[in-house]
Amino acid sequence: MVGRQRPSKTATIENVPTSTGALKPEPPCTCGAPPKVRLPRLAGLGLGCLSRSADTEILDNPSVPDATVARAYRELQRTHRWLGNTAALLRLLRQDPIPIRSVLDIGCGHGGLLQEIRRQLGAEVIGFDLRPAPAATPVPILTGNAVTEPLPRADVAVAVCMVHHLSEGNFIRLIRNVARSCRRFIVLDPVRHRLPLALFRTFVCPFLGRLNVKDGVTSIRRSYTPREMRCAVDSALDGSGGRVRHTVAPFYIRQVVDISW
Repeated sequence: MVGRQRPSKTATIENVPTSTGALKPEPPCTCGAPPKVRLPRLAGLGLGCLSRSADTEILDNPSVPDATVARAYRELQRTHRWLGNTAALLRLLRQDPIPIRSVLDIGCGHGGLLQEIRRQLGAEVIGFDLRPAPAATPVPILTGNAVTEPLPRADVAVAVCMVHHLSEGNFIRLIRNVARSCRRFIVLDPVRHRLPLALFRTFVCPFLGRLNVKDGVTSIRRSYTPREMRCAVDSALDGSGGRVRHTVAPFYIRQVVDISW
């Protein structure tokens, strides 16, 4: 049974720079204790534990036909909107204390989210993805590896359902790479837990095609727990003077890491 929690609120983990500019862990991950955050009681009962999967997703395969990829991305865009992921991200962008003029989407697919950001916020947008985008894509998308290659300059970078594709080491390298060209980095990703997996299979899968059903399950099983996510972020930001706000939505439907430098 999930502990009492208003649906409109999220559990939050925060850190601010110490007087020397380095982040102060809550507590260090090496001690085996998770960062202090109030989460639904299923975690305490051990009912949500899942081992992290190493399976690859179908869309990671470059041999998938372009038409199949395009259809899957359109379906994913609708799903993100329906699940509230798009609204959650736009809300965070609107709350930026400095007017946002440019947004970089890492792992942008065919740029559906970028089109929404441009339409809603009027910002300049650019994407960065491993897979080359179609020539007719209505937003500029560069091809490359965001972990190792220089990224375009932007006010804010976002990565939606992307970082679970990365090892912890590459996730840390990605954060440090983004810091070279952006003042803020928002990561929205699934949570590895039995509850969102069950909810996805019950309420979302009936409305998706086979490809996104299989990849959706794999995504949840590949994703980070909140503790793993926060440990990686703390390691990436150690000594950088960065600030991080880490929120976990009710029922573990998503987690968001909001980093600023």
